[in-house]
Amino acid sequence: MNRLQIRNLSFAYDSRLVLSKINFSARQGEFIALIGPNGAGKSTLIKLLAGILRAGTETIHINDKPISAIPRRELARLVAYVPQETEFIFDYYVEEVVRMGRFPYSSGFGISTPSDEEIVRQVMEIMDITGFRGRRIRELSGGEKQRVIVASALAQQPQILMLDEPTSAMDLHHQIAIYRILQQQQLNHELLVIVVTHDINLAAQFCRRMILLHQGAIIADGKPEDVLQFGQIQDTFGVKVYIDINPLTKSLYILPYA
Repeated sequence: MNRLQIRNLSFAYDSRLVLSKINFSARQGEFIALIGPNGAGKSTLIKLLAGILRAGTETIHINDKPISAIPRRELARLVAYVPQETEFIFDYYVEEVVRMGRFPYSSGFGISTPSDEEIVRQVMEIMDITGFRGRRIRELSGGEKQRVIVASALAQQPQILMLDEPTSAMDLHHQIAIYRILQQQQLNHELLVIVVTHDINLAAQFCRRMILLHQGAIIADGKPEDVLQFGQIQDTFGVKVYIDINPLTKSLYILPYA
């Protein structure tokens, strides 16, 4: 079943065209990496797919329904979005931030149910943040804060999870841990996961599909071994690269060189 369909999607900021005639579909249970150089349109695309930005009324469909026709509360039950950075006006406790992920399911009074609290407990445990549940969000490092935001997104129990550079502020241990968690969620819950990343090697290890964007257009879409072609990567990123297979993970890896 196709959870997500994009048909002839174009988008501009004022008169500057950022995306041009984007077409692809994605189904439940896929783990997709959006890759490409800076300015390729990756973050804009994922914001459009998550409903943060709005394009034409018939260009993006979720479960065969135009995204513009889906009420915000219903959309929040279908799609969770993790931005590159999240700023908080108030200095919430970590547990409060995670609990915000349950808002789409709450009553008008915003009272949590025992089921809500159990889901919050579970996702905090999954993300390894139980130890600082009582800390203030502004006390945390960038990587710790990002783990809290991912936990809040998981608490939404979405069908589609979209993340924009989720591991950019994390150490190597937590980068691997996040991708393993996303992979487990994808496999165990048939979750559609779409991640924007500059870490092509990490994405190649976990994502079975890659979409390469350049200058607002899709250059390649397929398995890592089909997308990460020498000439294609070298031309798109404008740098000489060495591509080989990691003998431990059996996934492709890329090394740039001068």
